[in-house]
Amino acid sequence: MSREQVADAIGWSYIIWTFGMLNVAAMLPQIIQIIRTREVEGLSLGMFFLYLAIQVAFSLHGLFMHDDMLMVSRGLSALVTASVIVLVIRFRYRTKTSSVLAS
Repeated sequence: MSREQVADAIGWSYIIWTFGMLNVAAMLPQIIQIIRTREVEGLSLGMFFLYLAIQVAFSLHGLFMHDDMLMVSRGLSALVTASVIVLVIRFRYRTKTSSVLAS
């Protein structure tokens, strides 16, 4: 049995789309936690920027290779990661501004 036949037999396209969407959802708890607590001090912006670059690169790879799952799942993940970056910057800047103004 060829690998293509095995993939068809186990429904690989559905499995990989499921995991692709789980990848998108994986960072949603982080966004919820940031919004609830407004606490971002322990988060590394460098790591999130690196993760964003990797996601964009793989999304573009999916585009160029005609791999819709890779393009869509990594593209959506990049949007979620970008949202985390925006929230971290927003809450860090606001916290610093508020403490300076209170002094």
